[in-house]
Amino acid sequence: AKTGMPADPPLAAGIFVADHSGALSLASGVLAALFARERTGKGQKVDASIYGTMIAMQGMEINYTSITGVEPERAGRGHQFLRGVWGAFPTIDGYICIAGVDEQRWPSFCRIVGIQHLEKDPEYSDNVIRNFHGDKIQRVLDEIFPTKTTAEWLEELTGADILATEVVDYRAMLKSEQARVNGYLLELDHPVAGKVLVSGTPVTINGEVAAAAEPAPELGQHTEEVLLELGYTWEEIGALRDTGAV
Repeated sequence: AKTGMPADPPLAAGIFVADHSGALSLASGVLAALFARERTGKGQKVDASIYGTMIAMQGMEINYTSITGVEPERAGRGHQFLRGVWGAFPTIDGYICIAGVDEQRWPSFCRIVGIQHLEKDPEYSDNVIRNFHGDKIQRVLDEIFPTKTTAEWLEELTGADILATEVVDYRAMLKSEQARVNGYLLELDHPVAGKVLVSGTPVTINGEVAAAAEPAPELGQHTEEVLLELGYTWEEIGALRDTGAV
């Protein structure tokens, strides 16, 4: 309910954030249960839900409303709880995202974008104003950032330790060498699609990065193998198949 501009109707997220994060909650619970079993020898019953995960992921905003009684508006181009200039701005050839300009970086930011005259202006320079009434500074920056390319802005901003990055689409991200090196993208030799890149895992153990992804098993692909490992005979497996049990 907080995605989009304040005047927008409720907008869905552009990714399956609820499903994926709900799965991560369950995985975390399972890992905690396994750890408890190793320590105590007792099994645990783990329960996780998408609904509960969505509440937990919005803890800051929900707690703010609970404490103040104020319902935050939709996030718009930034987030009113974050410090400093925040959000995406158009450049000559794309978009650049500024991930917060705090008080320490504000003078350098003003110099780079050429708004030194606003550095001390309380209508633009105060952090509270930039957070809760950021449309003023956004309008100014929307006129300035389109004067240079994304690469030119990134060179200047990151050189001054200002948190900024390029806004990329999925096709551009699939070309990221950083993502490939870290195993965030893996090559998959798919039996139908051929060699393609797929998302990997953001977690590495002892720096070990997977070399490639494996195709997901087809439905029932390992049924016989698993049943044999459990001690079933081929005759018993055949009987189970005849009855439709497997």
